[in-house]
Amino acid sequence: MGKLFRFFLLSLALVSCQKPLFENTPRSDAKGSGRDSTVVLPPAAEEPPVPDIYASAFVYPEGVDWQDPGQADVVLFKNGEEVLRVAVEGRPEADRHRIAEGRLWTDACDGNEVVVSCDGKERFRYEGDELLRGFLAVNGIAYTLGQRRGNGGFSFRINGQERFSSPVGTVLDGPEDCEWEGGAFSRDSSGVYYTYGIPIWKGDQLQWEYRVMHEDEMLAMIPAGSIVGGLYDIRVHDGTVYRSELRRSVRSSYCLVKGNTIQEIEMEPTEVPHYLKLVPGEGRLLLKGHSTGIASGKNYCYWLRDVSTVVNMVTDNQPILEMLTDGGHTAYLVEGPEHTVRTLYWDKKTIPFPSDRFRLPSRRCAQYRKGVLAIALSDPAKGEHLLIRDGEVTTLHFNGRFTSLQIY
Repeated sequence: MGKLFRFFLLSLALVSCQKPLFENTPRSDAKGSGRDSTVVLPPAAEEPPVPDIYASAFVYPEGVDWQDPGQADVVLFKNGEEVLRVAVEGRPEADRHRIAEGRLWTDACDGNEVVVSCDGKERFRYEGDELLRGFLAVNGIAYTLGQRRGNGGFSFRINGQERFSSPVGTVLDGPEDCEWEGGAFSRDSSGVYYTYGIPIWKGDQLQWEYRVMHEDEMLAMIPAGSIVGGLYDIRVHDGTVYRSELRRSVRSSYCLVKGNTIQEIEMEPTEVPHYLKLVPGEGRLLLKGHSTGIASGKNYCYWLRDVSTVVNMVTDNQPILEMLTDGGHTAYLVEGPEHTVRTLYWDKKTIPFPSDRFRLPSRRCAQYRKGVLAIALSDPAKGEHLLIRDGEVTTLHFNGRFTSLQIY
């Protein structure tokens, strides 16, 4: 009996010294009050980083005419502050530079060789005479799509190394497609995509064969003559090929083709669209266009829609310079005299520009991404420029004009 009692006391001592199986589990006090002696709080949710706005501009020396074909620098601004200045070699061309991942990428070509630089330092060069229609920087890796001058043809390269080329192909879309960060490129988690056309003559009729590429491999081919009407746009989203087109059979209809599925776009009976661009919006593709002949009687109608639903429509009797969207919100710029910006309308604020002085230098100077609206306007004659972020206006003074911006 004595041995058994001593064994019981030893067991009790060991249990009292044992750590709990789940060390962070709240433990009750000895009196059973239920109060926690250890409280572990969940980690605080991290706030998403506030996007920065980068803008590029041609800046000329004081006293030099801003329309002069030379003597310009490309300046990179971050949130309205100058952070980099790079001298332009030769004639300033807005299509020869772009902002990617918050860096200034430039290219120069002397007719024999293309040199690509980042923040003023050469990254790579290759033989050829090309203008970049597509450019993407992903974790510092540069994807380029260069259209050759003259008789056509293009090359697809990664960090300057050719991965695919065509002697006669013409790249669809380009850097003016500001809704797409890569210009002619689309991208997703599996890589980058682009489309090119090959001219084919059938008798005296010119037709186009379209090839959709996943980097250096063909994803889809649309044979010449298969689109009876007209092609507006082709893009890839989540590995699926989308295209918007006019199809003519018994009657004309405007359609969205997703893979092999053809869906007619629902429109008013008298409505005539003048373009049908595919743009990204909140995890899906939307159609962006401009119509006339709508029931409201307004002269100008700009819209975002999917096949059956109008997501957002803007009608006005004044021309609309640009309509911007991040998929959930929309803003648009109304044109004033001599292609100036008269008013900025969006779902949160209205900003008038009564002086009729400021112009949108390029479609690349307006963007709506990551819930942020950014617009760069210029009055080169007076050297005054506006950088607008979500309705807040910053005024900059320099001799030149804005050329592009990026929300990053």
